[in-house]
Amino acid sequence: MRHTIIIIFTGLLITACNKQIDSVRPLTKIDKEGELASLAGIEETTVGNYSLLQGSGFNNFDVPMHDFAESRGNNVTLQTWGAVGKTTDAFFFRNSGSPTQGNSTDFYRGAYQVIVSVNTTLEGIAAMENTSFSTLTEAEKNRFRYAKGENLFLRALVYFNLVRVYGKPYYQSTGGNPGVIIKTSSDIKDVPQRSTVKQVYDFIINDLQTAAQLMKAPVNKTNAFGSSAAAWSLLSRAYLYMGGTVAAPDATSNQRAIDYADSVITQTGGKYILLQGDAYNKMFADDEFGGIGRANGTTNKEIIFAYDNATGGSSIGEFYHYDANYNVGATFLPSASFKSLLLPGDIRGTFLKLNTNTNFVETTKYLVLNEAWLTRAPYIHFRLAELYLNRAEAYAKLGNMAKAKENLKAIHTRAGLPAADVDNLAAQDVLAAVLKERRIELAFEGHNSFDYFRNGLPMTRTAADNNGTAFTIEPTDPKVVLDLPKN
Repeated sequence: MRHTIIIIFTGLLITACNKQIDSVRPLTKIDKEGELASLAGIEETTVGNYSLLQGSGFNNFDVPMHDFAESRGNNVTLQTWGAVGKTTDAFFFRNSGSPTQGNSTDFYRGAYQVIVSVNTTLEGIAAMENTSFSTLTEAEKNRFRYAKGENLFLRALVYFNLVRVYGKPYYQSTGGNPGVIIKTSSDIKDVPQRSTVKQVYDFIINDLQTAAQLMKAPVNKTNAFGSSAAAWSLLSRAYLYMGGTVAAPDATSNQRAIDYADSVITQTGGKYILLQGDAYNKMFADDEFGGIGRANGTTNKEIIFAYDNATGGSSIGEFYHYDANYNVGATFLPSASFKSLLLPGDIRGTFLKLNTNTNFVETTKYLVLNEAWLTRAPYIHFRLAELYLNRAEAYAKLGNMAKAKENLKAIHTRAGLPAADVDNLAAQDVLAAVLKERRIELAFEGHNSFDYFRNGLPMTRTAADNNGTAFTIEPTDPKVVLDLPKN
């Protein structure tokens, strides 16, 4: 190829009420008769689509996505209490639609930039299927199929994150509430009506099921790229989100969450494992100076899919680590409530470190070659521990406490804690124990707030974590859902 192609779209704007999309224009001209008319071009644009999971240079995607998941929960508190601004808008549930006062506009634009770019690539793939596909060698056809699967996976991942931010939890009205706009073309004049939450989930599931089959093609890629296992992981998570509340679970969805978790755990030939002992410790240990080598997450056998930040870094670093050289960072600190969950002997307690410049304790999950606001830690979208916890939760909701305990124990004991903690649980306490374990194990990885709301549970911050006044928000509170940006 003459050059590396990254499609970047600007000016994307979809409004909640007017269903309007303003201009969406590629900065680099890509067309079906040009770059997308060849397999090499399709593969290059696909790599460009992955890059948009971090952001386009005009709008971030990963930072606001992470913000809505973690700062609206109770695993973090603020380092400094003051006027509400862009970085703390979500923490206070102000839900500002202003691009300077909150992250919603950046997230929404960034999400649809990924979607429109993926749609452009898929249109090129469809055109090539009807023209020169038959002339490809079998190895080239496999690469072609895999690239198509990757793009469907990326689109589903983005839509999943959109609908859990802008749509009410699935159990409310059985997905009948307003979701987001499902856009399947690159045409700026194609402006569909806003779909329901259920319709968005159905779309996500369809894309993922197709993607999983296509990515079975014999193509070798690292965990920085999509795979059948990554698609199955998202299917398991999506069905868990559809699985009803603690009080009223949905049996069908929970069984499917188990089935897709099984696919990853048992049908990938041992490609993924739960890291143990020192290997587990090093997955999230302090690597501020790079001695452990955490920046290279592609060799980590627990990670199923992660964004590789080894080269450019991610601004998520500013969330959790203060850099004295630049006087920036550590907007959020691990909450007192979270730290109180860590028992003596829990390996996960070592994933916290005192910053001697501030005397505040920080998480080390993103402490990898940090500089100013950047971290080189891979951004983990899916790892095997989540699949075990998905199974544990779904089994508990189905009433199969033996299986729930089996999966819970795999995570609890590898953290260095006694099996008896799980074995001695009464049946009525198993689900709460699973959710507690999930809160600890997946802390600061983009789950916390949603795990309350999707389960019909209130999210409570203690007074110590909320500037002296306890705070509770119910899952039915309108502030749990953000409005679609209007301008």
